[in-house]
Amino acid sequence: MYHSQQPNIPHESRADHGGRDGSKRHSHPAHGSKSHIVHHRVGGWLPKDHSHIERHIANILDKVKEDKRPIHELHPTVVEFKQLIDTTPALRMGFTQMFEQVPNKPPYNKDTASEPQIRDYETMFKAFDYIITHSIPYDDQGSVCLPISSILDWPMGTDAGLATFLIPAVNAQFKKMFDAWAEYLSSPASREYLTTEENGWFSPQASQHIPNFTETYICDPSAEYYGFKSWDDFFTRKFREGARPIEFATDDDIINSACESSVFKISENVKGYDRFWLKGEPYSLRDMLSNDPYTEQFVGGTIYQAFLSAYKYHRWASPVNGTIDRVERIPGTYYAESPAMGFHNPEGPDPAGPNRSQAYITALAARAVIWIKSNNSKLGMIGFIAVGMNEVSTCEVIVKPGDKVKKGDELGMFHFGGSTYCLVFRRGVKINFDDRYTSPDSEVLLNAAIASIGENRRLHH
Repeated sequence: MYHSQQPNIPHESRADHGGRDGSKRHSHPAHGSKSHIVHHRVGGWLPKDHSHIERHIANILDKVKEDKRPIHELHPTVVEFKQLIDTTPALRMGFTQMFEQVPNKPPYNKDTASEPQIRDYETMFKAFDYIITHSIPYDDQGSVCLPISSILDWPMGTDAGLATFLIPAVNAQFKKMFDAWAEYLSSPASREYLTTEENGWFSPQASQHIPNFTETYICDPSAEYYGFKSWDDFFTRKFREGARPIEFATDDDIINSACESSVFKISENVKGYDRFWLKGEPYSLRDMLSNDPYTEQFVGGTIYQAFLSAYKYHRWASPVNGTIDRVERIPGTYYAESPAMGFHNPEGPDPAGPNRSQAYITALAARAVIWIKSNNSKLGMIGFIAVGMNEVSTCEVIVKPGDKVKKGDELGMFHFGGSTYCLVFRRGVKINFDDRYTSPDSEVLLNAAIASIGENRRLHH
């Protein structure tokens, strides 16, 4: 059974990522600077060539320099956030130190013009103001799909960042800011990059990342913006009928994939409480489920976790036939990173935090839990946990207690931002995962049969 917390990026060889330390550098001419190739930027949310992120931040800084407005004229949520930091000594110390503690050496300190990257929180807030009033362009050199994460990537791995991003007041302000960004991303004004032009998501270059778009997703290529009402409408797009057939639809001994995703980790005999912050990041069920009364029956059970790609499908489907029992929404963090993945890590900090902390954040991040009572008495109750990783990462649940669901029926969706999910199985239930989905680089289609209950059955030919 696979137990590593550091998945490979599907379809990319290890040689492409550098050595085991995650920081081997391959020099390529790019804007007069060396490219720093890093690995484990899972899901395509940030490019693995760090020079593309440096160029992206440099472009944001150019916009910031052009904006002559004083701080108090920025977006109200940004102003409120900065006022909280300015007037709370512990937070002012944390946000100051997290930038100061980033090492003053490549790849942490320079952009492509050999100038310092963002090194103070005042500049950070000005960058936030620009970001939350714009949507995300496609970039064939490496799209930065998580622009705020690109700024906080290194600071969140410092001692100050590890502590500060856990503070509830900080996360409450991030949520206010992200709610405002989500409002913009749900407006018609956010469609500027939903075109076939350069930096457009329907351009010939973008089709390399999202092939067969019009055949796979519901859209109207003859309409302006392909018929999408907003950036969020594009991000939460639906599959066309038949694009993802429901395997073993009526067989209650088979569990299906709830998301279009890639395997992250599978763990058996999970503990009620465990030290999730240590290297290896063991699951801690009571923390994951916020001490839900159902937790006890899952202690000693099995957890399956998979992560979603920036370029693919972001809706969730029921993995079983059954009835929705309860829905719980748990507030939490947005940029918390495991201490084991910060700058104290001998292999270097997570180059796309908190991607390598996905097991860790199941106990801390903003998330939604859907309890489904399976029609199969051998399986009984199953838990689906949607975990938002960073940026907006809203978990929208569209089912309610008492709803009957069939495999493939929609449960909800992630709105813009990194995301991962877990399936939680009770103690004593024998889960046999298909051998295609037990390694960390396994891509799993929505509605694919991933496991059988009891008898180990062959799920593919």
